[in-house]
Amino acid sequence: MKKDDIQITIINDSRLKECEAECGIDWSSPEAVTLASQRIKERFGDKRDKIKLGYLDLSKDATNPEALAWNETVKNKNLSFPLLLVNGQLRISGRFDIRQLLDVIEVETEIGA
Repeated sequence: MKKDDIQITIINDSRLKECEAECGIDWSSPEAVTLASQRIKERFGDKRDKIKLGYLDLSKDATNPEALAWNETVKNKNLSFPLLLVNGQLRISGRFDIRQLLDVIEVETEIGA
């Protein structure tokens, strides 16, 4: 990753039961991540190639060292899923929507500019 690239990572655990009232985005759904990618492209046009969006499901990537480390962090700090990371730094713990994700990216692009 280049110095001025922004790596956005959504971390979730799809084993956890979502709330019954469908509150918030189901980030474990590939459609949700695809929609977020589309919104990033629409909002950040010329900067979109510098913004990378990834998804990490702790239940499926259990042998991944990054997943193991985040599992420990979640337990130790009593964090809520999903997590939103920017360049490896936690920005949101708990439910967030695409608008909030875009706002976090905007702040990051302004700070990095």
